[in-house]
Amino acid sequence: MQQGKTVFAAHDSRGLGEFVFLHPPGTFALTPASLIALRAIAENQSLLRGVGLDWGSGVGCLGIAACRIPSVTRVVGLELSASNVAVARENAWRNGVAEKAEFVEADSYAPKITEGRDLLAALRGKGDFLIANPPSSDGDDGFGYRRAVLSGAHEFLRDAAVVFLSVSFQYGPGRVRDLCVRFPEFSFRCVLASTEWVPFDLRRPDLLDCLKLYAEEEHKGGMPYIFPDGRKREGAFMDARAALARFFETGENPLTKWQSLLFQFRVGAGARR
Repeated sequence: MQQGKTVFAAHDSRGLGEFVFLHPPGTFALTPASLIALRAIAENQSLLRGVGLDWGSGVGCLGIAACRIPSVTRVVGLELSASNVAVARENAWRNGVAEKAEFVEADSYAPKITEGRDLLAALRGKGDFLIANPPSSDGDDGFGYRRAVLSGAHEFLRDAAVVFLSVSFQYGPGRVRDLCVRFPEFSFRCVLASTEWVPFDLRRPDLLDCLKLYAEEEHKGGMPYIFPDGRKREGAFMDARAALARFFETGENPLTKWQSLLFQFRVGAGARR
């Protein structure tokens, strides 16, 4: 079988060197959201130091990139897929950070074996940062995994810890505000990295399924999604139902921006800790 491989070039990594990430068939292949999350790490190295967690680490790209930052001492990756964990460990070795990166098979913050549970338990209240590029979730508005990241993170972070969280533009500012209402220990700080407007490529079955899910969520009365409407004045937007209808009528892809956002954690800022 052909070995998938993604190269993150040295000229894009702001001094961290070239990265080569293997992703064989059946494991996580890097997406445009992965690449903008890598760029966020490269461009904001001063925010990352000490011990970190990589939630939903896939084949390890974000945690491995963070490990190249001299001030980062250790990253623990939490990943549901055993095959992804195996490749992440190989990628850590190939990229020269095996002594700093550990990858654990886990369902969110729940490792599946005793060694992983002990490892994670030892990190409670000690994490300096968390990085996460979650996929769209099923059975809700697509934003559930991002809520899960912050819901469980408070157990593992120390005061003033930072969270780099991938949240693409179409989810809208309302869902970002709602994160901070639900989890008041966290405050939104800024957009760390963003693409320009790019197609939400509906030739990809996973993205088409996402847009259908978004439209159904709006139909049920959920919070709307946001896509620019190029047929109207600049700054005009349409919701997911309109974007989906236009695609079926004309084949036109809606546009979005892949983004990485910065949140900061404060012990005692909410009632959960």
